[in-house]
Amino acid sequence: MTALSGCAGLGLPPTAPLTTPALSPEAGTPGATPSPTDGTPTQAAPTDTPPSEPSPTGGASTSPADSVARLPGGNGSATPLLVPTSALPTGWTATPARDTRGYRMTVCGVDLEPSDPVDGAQQNWQASAAGPYLEQHVRVYADDTAATVTKALASKIPDCTTYTAKDGDGGQSTFTVEKLSLAGAPAGVVAWRQRVRIPVPGSATGTSSPTTAEVVQDVAVRRTGASVVLLNAYGVGKNPDDAVLVDALKAIGSPS
Repeated sequence: MTALSGCAGLGLPPTAPLTTPALSPEAGTPGATPSPTDGTPTQAAPTDTPPSEPSPTGGASTSPADSVARLPGGNGSATPLLVPTSALPTGWTATPARDTRGYRMTVCGVDLEPSDPVDGAQQNWQASAAGPYLEQHVRVYADDTAATVTKALASKIPDCTTYTAKDGDGGQSTFTVEKLSLAGAPAGVVAWRQRVRIPVPGSATGTSSPTTAEVVQDVAVRRTGASVVLLNAYGVGKNPDDAVLVDALKAIGSPS
């Protein structure tokens, strides 16, 4: 099964019954890097099989058993910001991390990664193989990029109702967006719910159209110092678990 990419490979874990484009519907090329203007991938990347050497283009130096993917060449400053699995409710388990590439894309007119980070990390959890799921993405900068990104999202999300992301084959998916309020979340968090319908792999027969399923994602972005932490709680055909999303937001560590 191929996991679809977007925002550092946001999407269903390989054990899930269905694949999803998550924030960026780039089929078959996990880790593709979308352009800052329309989400069109500018670079195809390999799948998340572990490389023998860290990829020079920013792939994860990880093995399938690793629960955290780290940005090769990073300075380690993302590590203190990682949420420990122990902070999540009983039953949530870590799943193999995916590639750290592909994070850069545009959501509601905001480029999530307008400059290169000095460090980055990614990790995933699930409540069961069928979901719900949770992902964390960390980006650390040497300048004021984190403040710029979170300020722009706070300005754009309240009036954003939809955005479209394109894949490398000319296809595109449109996401509906609504601002999200998360009770108990730390101050300064920007959150939104987005929905997209995706085809169920193998459901098309003959001339019939494929069956579709709705992916619902609750995305929360929190700035911590010079870092951006993005958490994505999602499910297929059902709403995400926002309680675990808030728990994760509160468990983000402090930058070193």
